[in-house]
Amino acid sequence: MIGQERAADGTAVLLKLSGELDINARDDLRDVVQAALDEGIADIVVDLGGVTFLDSEALGGLIDGYNAAQARTVGYRVVNARGLVERVLSVSGALDLFGA
Repeated sequence: MIGQERAADGTAVLLKLSGELDINARDDLRDVVQAALDEGIADIVVDLGGVTFLDSEALGGLIDGYNAAQARTVGYRVVNARGLVERVLSVSGALDLFGA
């Protein structure tokens, strides 16, 4: 599940992810990030605090979002990774990439 909160001035978006993120989440995540970029958002923060599982496809979706944001010089951070999710990000090297 992906919830969204926007800054009052409309320049930033917080994407709050929850549950188990697997192959089914990749397209949804890409679509939400792309929509935010198309709206001219200057900063995207992805909150993984509610995520209990993250597979390689969902990780790929996070990396796709990072690459899309970088291509438009938009800030992109991943925060609140815990437990197994943090371990997946760490082992893959994505923890450093995202600044999580």
